[in-house]
Parts: sequence; structure tokens; C-alpha cells
Amino acid sequence: MSFPPNIKRKFWGKLFDSPIMLASGTAGFGEELLNLNCLAGVGAVVSKAVSLKPRAGNPPPRLLETPYGLLNSIGLANPGVHHVLNHILPETSNLPCPLLINVAGESVEEFADVVSILESSNVHMGYEINVSCPNVADGGAAFGVDPEVVLRVAMGVSRVTARPFSVKLTPNGGDMVLSAKAAVEGGASAITVCNTFLGMHMDWRTGKSIIKRKVAGYTSPALLPLVVAKVWQVSNAVSVPVISSGGVSHGEDVLQLLAAGAQMVQVGTRLMRRPFAGAELMDEMKKLTGE
Repeated sequence: MSFPPNIKRKFWGKLFDSPIMLASGTAGFGEELLNLNCLAGVGAVVSKAVSLKPRAGNPPPRLLETPYGLLNSIGLANPGVHHVLNHILPETSNLPCPLLINVAGESVEEFADVVSILESSNVHMGYEINVSCPNVADGGAAFGVDPEVVLRVAMGVSRVTARPFSVKLTPNGGDMVLSAKAAVEGGASAITVCNTFLGMHMDWRTGKSIIKRKVAGYTSPALLPLVVAKVWQVSNAVSVPVISSGGVSHGEDVLQLLAAGAQMVQVGTRLMRRPFAGAELMDEMKKLTGE
């Protein structure tokens, strides 16, 4: 790798002018941001999670801003794979950048079931398999904490699609490097590092959490050093590209993650304050690198 890293990236056989992906759950399927002309500078969009059956999601409030970041407890709310296939994907065929579909499941088999149904669409480039969600069929622990389970999920997906897919790992338990290696053994084309860290807010007056499910996912610029470390560890352990996710608020953050070994960099929470974040981050990176 040359330094400073090149902003243009080759990923899954395609040359991208931008390394920036919009993270799952922060941009829908991209159509709203497209209508607002907010996709300039964006290399790819990762859809919100899609599950086999419709999911209502967690009870509100689902978001809580903290002094340093954001707690979210969305609960993978989505209309289900059949509605996405028949009603949403046809509306996203005019995106100016590739679309990856984030896939959630409640059992090992459901990931492959969802992907198999989505295969009839030619809209999306590939998938992001979210093994950070709970394995409902086996006690509720996240799929990603057990390398053997990650291997089975990846093998199941690779059997039903020839499209590339990334496996999105969790930082909340288990050995991420071992899970990443298992995903690659199972056929994954990339590793996404990583989903949100667990966080919680307590009202000291009442002893209760404002978020109904109490523990939530935490995103913050302060997490950047943690994500950089995990990207470096995983990228040095696997042969497939690593997609980073988390901690980005400036162009220099993106460059740091690329230098640590990421091939592409996801931006999420930043969009809630700056919907034009893709273009802004690209401008910052170009000024810093002279590209």
C-alpha cells in the first residue's frame, strides 16, 4: 500500500472514484437521498436491514443523543424481503452508485433464504450479511460471536448466490479475527468491521433507561480509534477486502481507516447532521491528499 492512500479504490472488480459507502440503517435504500441530490461523493449505498418476514422494530424512543454520540435501538424494522423485492428495489434502479443489501436473519438458514429470494432482482451489486443480529433460534446471542456459526451462515449464503457479499461482524463479544477468518472460509468476499458497540443511558433520577430495550447500539466519533484498531487487526488476518464502519466525521478519519487497511469506508450517523456528508468528506480528502 502507498501512503497517503489513494482515494480511488478497486473493490469487487469495480473501480470506485470514492471509498465512501453509506452505512446500513442510515440511508434507507438510497432513494430519499437521491431525490435530495445528496449522493454526490458516495461510492455505494448499503440498504437498511432486510429480513425474511416484516419486522415492526423496537418500541420508541429508538434514538437518544448523548454529548458524544448517538444511541439507537431500531430493531431491524423493515417491511420484509418480498415487499422489498417487489416494491422498493424497482424504485432504486436509478441510483448513481451500486447498492448492497444488508441481510438479517433469526436463524442460520434465514440469511440464505432472504438472499435466495433477492436473487431474482438485478438491481443490487451484492450483499452485506449482518451476523451482528441475535440468533433467535439458538438463545439470542449474536451470530457473529461464534466462528462456527459465522462459517455456517457464510457457506449458506455462498451456496445461493454468485454475487459478492460481505459479512458484518460485531465488536460485542467473541474474537473478531477468528470470526472474520471463518467468514472467508465460508465464501465471504469482504468483511465489514464493524457494527455498533453496546451502550446505555441511565436516568439517575428514576434508575430507568430512556431506551425501552435498555441496552442500545452506540455510535460516536470517539469510537474511531477502536474501529481503526479492529480494521488493522482484521485486514492483516484475511485475504479479502475489509470495509470499515464507525467513527467517521472528517475526511482525515476516512484516510486513517484506509491507511489501517480498509478498502472502503462506511459513513452513517454523520448523515443525520450532514446529509451531504459524502461530498463534504470527498472534498476534505482531496484537499488533504492533493488528488
